[in-house]
Amino acid sequence: MIRHLSPRTVDPRDLDGEGELPLPALAGALESVAAEHAAALGCGMDRLLARGLGWVMMRQRLEALAPLFAGDALEIATWPSGVERLVVSREFEVARAGEVVARASTAWLVLDLAARRPVRPAAVLDASLRERLPALAPMAERLPEPGPSATAARLEVRPGDIDANAHVNNGAYLRWALDATPPGVRRARRASAVEAHYLAEAVLGDVVLVRSGAAGDGLAHETVREADGKVLARLATAWAPRQGASPLRP
Repeated sequence: MIRHLSPRTVDPRDLDGEGELPLPALAGALESVAAEHAAALGCGMDRLLARGLGWVMMRQRLEALAPLFAGDALEIATWPSGVERLVVSREFEVARAGEVVARASTAWLVLDLAARRPVRPAAVLDASLRERLPALAPMAERLPEPGPSATAARLEVRPGDIDANAHVNNGAYLRWALDATPPGVRRARRASAVEAHYLAEAVLGDVVLVRSGAAGDGLAHETVREADGKVLARLATAWAPRQGASPLRP
């Protein structure tokens, strides 16, 4: 296993209104550590962009086993976990004081940015990085759709939503889904897990509808482009009761 460790401290500026680190911020920290590791392995974004290629997240499942607060010292471990056809997998484990507090599994494509088509991972990955390893957070084949009673929010894609691949960053879909959750749910409970399947691209200026509704014990979310009804992403979130604010919170 080619494992990479990176220390992180939870920044108070990343907390939500209840004084906890929200899933989009945690997901962003994991993606930053993955970028560090990819660069060290010689397949980072800078090197891929020079070849007209880019990493694109296809799926992710993130489980926050405990709330995280300002000042928490974290150790984030990540490692590549195999290749299946066009899909490259990567795992994450987050520890606080030696205790695992979060884990994640992700699936990626290598995208030809001009053709907007995936290329074979062997074009950028050494054979030593393709070893198949178990997933820490196994993902579903398909996520549920919001039911007919789902609520919807309408928004326009902004420049801050766009990444180096010239499309909406995966983190924006997480943020939109949680923002569309009723405030009463967010105050009483924290999003303890999210699974996201990214199905199509959105670009600057697109108008999207974010639909959210009950699904089993959690919520189902769907982002649809208004112009053509194309489903861009589906997400499922699980929620746990909040355990109180950080002792560092004012």
